[in-house]
Amino acid sequence: MKAFVRRTGIYARCLTWHSFVAWISRVCLLFYLGLSSLIVPASAQTVEGGTATLPARQQQLLSAMLVQPDNLDIAFEYASVSAQLGDFEAAVSTFERMLIFAPGLARVQLELGVLYYRIGASEMARQYFTAAISGPEVPEEVESRVRSFLTAIDASEETTNFQAMLLAGVRVQSNANAAPGGRAISLNGSTFLLDETSTGRADVNLYGVSTGHLGYDLGTQGDALEADFLAYGSHYRDVSRLDTVLSEVTFGPSLNLARFGIGSGRLGLYGIVSGVHLDYANYSAALGGGTRIALRPADKTELSGKLEFRRRWYNDTATNPTLSDRAGYQLKGNLTLTHQLTGALSARVTVLGDFEEAKSVWRQSWEIGGSAGATVQFASLLPTLPHSWSASLDVGYLHRTFQGADPVVSATEAQEDDEGFVRATLTVPLRSDFAVSVTGEYRRLFSNYDLSTYSDVAASVALIKTF
Repeated sequence: MKAFVRRTGIYARCLTWHSFVAWISRVCLLFYLGLSSLIVPASAQTVEGGTATLPARQQQLLSAMLVQPDNLDIAFEYASVSAQLGDFEAAVSTFERMLIFAPGLARVQLELGVLYYRIGASEMARQYFTAAISGPEVPEEVESRVRSFLTAIDASEETTNFQAMLLAGVRVQSNANAAPGGRAISLNGSTFLLDETSTGRADVNLYGVSTGHLGYDLGTQGDALEADFLAYGSHYRDVSRLDTVLSEVTFGPSLNLARFGIGSGRLGLYGIVSGVHLDYANYSAALGGGTRIALRPADKTELSGKLEFRRRWYNDTATNPTLSDRAGYQLKGNLTLTHQLTGALSARVTVLGDFEEAKSVWRQSWEIGGSAGATVQFASLLPTLPHSWSASLDVGYLHRTFQGADPVVSATEAQEDDEGFVRATLTVPLRSDFAVSVTGEYRRLFSNYDLSTYSDVAASVALIKTF
């Protein structure tokens, strides 16, 4: 492989990192690759109409190519199988030979661009991507994929990369304070009536979100330093105790996984600083660290995930003097698999888990859950808005178990929650960097503690500006 890369003039020196960072990155990488290998076990794949493994199929196709060197169908399958096996030299040379027999095939030029992109040869990839969309009657799917790759190449070639998003919206909720729908609750076997202000209350709130991403290319094999910023604020019309301000900053290196033989993959290590202001008082603060990964196990499939540790502190207030009982560490992670089904339709599946330590055992909990969703893009329904619209639908479920019984509610039974949601979103671009988003959501939580059982219907409209 190295000989091939040198011949094409794209072999670059590896950056020598401090041994500690290299060791940590390998440990994190092994964790994620163990999960991804369950999704695409290449050595066990079969071919249509038979049971041959990919290496065996590659040999069959090679023999067939020697007999029929001008059969483009056989050559294309051989190159595709070789790419799946990581034999990029065989795949590239076969695709380039196909262009000799049939110059200008957009599909072949696209595949060559993808292969050169995966091995880090951005300029060669750009040449083939540009050629793929330069001819007449280019298929829409080919053009869409090429544009996404060209955007990624442009972004990777900038020494400093900055992206930001501002969102401002209004939300209406049937149960803004996530409280029981009725006044009657059970506490240690006895029935009590809640005050009217402690039951579910409808409300309207204004909210805003800003995010920022800053990446600095270290100029060595695609590694970078990255910083991310998140800020959120909300103000309620009636239930002012829910007014919230949240901010979080993460910072750390992002490693190009090509050094491990994994093209189109990145591994990030970062520190975390965050704080929450609730009801006009300091609510909590956290310090921690995490790792995130992004892989492309197949051309139309992406795998991304995070694993984070946070040490959290809570501040007692006059209205809630026991908040400090929640103090402790949190360990959380998620893994998302996204697949582009067609040029306009993508689907995703997420699994997640969380453990929260606390001083009081009845506040300590673990949870596990997941969600599934899809997004479809379609032509604008209004002639004055030329950009494509998108619609998303997501459903999710979460199970939460607390580690001990809350003596106020039950002397023997710990709290257990089952929470589900359905969310639909329509996004309408008003121009390339400005859009309006409409979201509707239904959320329901069932709990063996009456105080925690609730349902909520929410609808929001937001304006989004990207930079």
